Amino acid sequence: MLNKYEEKMIESLKNVLGGEQKAFSYHQENGKKNSTPYGDIDILFAKSSPSKGYLTASTLGMVNRTTGYKDKNSQKEIRAELIMSSYGGSDLIGKILSTAAIGICDNGIQYGYGTLLKGILEGYLPNSDMKHLFLMLPPPIWSDKFKVIDCEDSIVVFLYALPISDAEKEYMAEHGIDELQNHFVQENIDMFDLNRKSVL
Repeated sequence: MLNKYEEKMIESLKNVLGGEQKAFSYHQENGKKNSTPYGDIDILFAKSSPSKGYLTASTLGMVNRTTGYKDKNSQKEIRAELIMSSYGGSDLIGKILSTAAIGICDNGIQYGYGTLLKGILEGYLPNSDMKHLFLMLPPPIWSDKFKVIDCEDSIVVFLYALPISDAEKEYMAEHGIDELQNHFVQENIDMFDLNRKSVL
């Protein structure tokens, strides 16, 4: 039976993502039993989302813990799920998201807009420029936009996990989150390409 956070989160996900949706459970051998259930995390896949030839995935259940942050206006705790998109044909983004999610839970990491998850991609894409995940607001690439879900004691948001390079990571450290995103817009990066070349 779904709790109040899961109900609203899943309803929003289904409405926004569209496509053909299926959920799978991923297991990490190093998952700690006290934070995630035996190292398992559920991932929802939406085929042909945002359009034909693409695949979008989302964690399911991250909303059952807080991000460690509060909304500045309401002071409500913030809860968040992670989403990621790529070209279709592989469940690699599901594996990446499960690793990121279990790492967050096992290590009690605060995560939110602008969080950098270091080294997540190195084990999956050893020959790629892309090494880390940068958490940002979801881009407006779907027909409907992700909205903040307001619950009685918390708000639920969605964070987009964008792969970035070492050089891009260093640029963000020096110039800030907004400047990095502006640079990505100027360079018109292919956010679906997990093996894109660094633009810095």
